Formats: sequence, C-alpha cells, structure tokens
Amino acid sequence: MKRKIFTSISLLFALSSCGQNRTINVDEFEEQLIVTKGEQLIDVRTEQEFEKYRIKSAKNIDFRSLNFRKEIENLDKNKPVLIYCLSGMRSRNALVVFQEAGFKNVYNLDGGINAWTKAGKPIDQDLSGKGELPSKEYETIISSKGYVLVDFYAPWCAPCKKMLPIVEVLAKNYSDKFKLLTIDFDQNRLLAKEQNITSVPCLIVFKDGKQIWSKNSEASREEIMKVLELE
Repeated sequence: MKRKIFTSISLLFALSSCGQNRTINVDEFEEQLIVTKGEQLIDVRTEQEFEKYRIKSAKNIDFRSLNFRKEIENLDKNKPVLIYCLSGMRSRNALVVFQEAGFKNVYNLDGGINAWTKAGKPIDQDLSGKGELPSKEYETIISSKGYVLVDFYAPWCAPCKKMLPIVEVLAKNYSDKFKLLTIDFDQNRLLAKEQNITSVPCLIVFKDGKQIWSKNSEASREEIMKVLELE
C-alpha cells in the first residue's frame, strides 16, 4: 500500500513539474491568446514565412536559427508562451527546447497556422505584392497563344507536392505544346487574392488567353493531359 501511495505521489509530482507544456487545438489556442493578450506569442517559422503572413501580435524567432535557444532566453519564463509554425512539426520540436530551457507554461498550436487559417481565424498578411509575381506579368503569361497551365501550390500541401513533379515532367516532355506557370501560394498572397485563389492545389488551364478549365483539388496525369490535348 505504501509503495502504491508513494508511486502515485511521485507521478503527481512528475506531472506537475512539467507545467502546462502541451499541444492544444485552434479554439484552445485562441482562448489562451485572449487570456495572455498575445504578450508572448512566438512564430517559429523563417523570417520570410513570417513576413508574408502571421497571427496578429506574434513575434518571430526562427526555430532553425542557430540563435534560437539564446533568443528565447529573452522571454519571461514565469509567463505563458504560445508558439506555432506552419503545420505543427517545428513548433512541436520547439516545445521540447522551451521545456529544457525551464519554461513551465508553453502552448503549441496543433496543425500550426495552416489549421488556424482553415478554421477562419484572423491573420495579418502582407498584401503589398513585394517580391511576388506582378499581376501584369501574370496576365501577360496567361494571355499567351496556345495552352498555359497555371499551378498554384504550397510546400506544405501533400497533394501539391505529389502533383508538382507530374506537371513539371509534362512541361519538359511537351515544351512545344504548352507553357507551365507554377506559383507558390504562400509567397504570392496578393496575386492569389486578386485571382480569387483561396485553396491549393489549384490548377487552371488557359487556351489563347481564355480560361477553359480549372480544378481546386488533386488531378491525375491523364486528366491534365486530356485537357491539354497531349494524348
């Protein structure tokens, strides 16, 4: 009996010593964000990712930076810290680093900012168009004579990663039949908004400047070839 009591007390102590370092869903994360007023909301993605879009009031500390451990030491370990990345992988690893550094109340957003935006939560985003494909250049390309295949994709999108090599091989093998334009959705948010592209993958086919086909989901090689008349 004494051994069981001792074991229970030891387990309770171990759990309490871990604090509140855990991964939580979007709604729970939003609640913590409201309670803490975003005082220590940390985006652990790269600076380039952060500049394009982020959760309001977030500060950027790149998890892959060599100075990550040093930079988080500037945070208050006695106050809650909220962290997120793109899809939740980097921030899960960052959660371990925070715990090792002595932080007791760290909340990680499950699914990252992808889950946050899919849930319709607000973000701050750069819609200046700086560093993006200019609208005029986009219009010039899609107005070309013949077929043009536009592929809006994102590095975190599994169907996109599956389809991108397919369209690139087709473009290489049938370079005389159509033009391929691949566009990173995350890095071209103004252009995507102007073209009413809200999700990826998004494939669009133009013929002599007119849109003849589009699909907001994964498409097979055969389906693409049929639309482009490559069969």
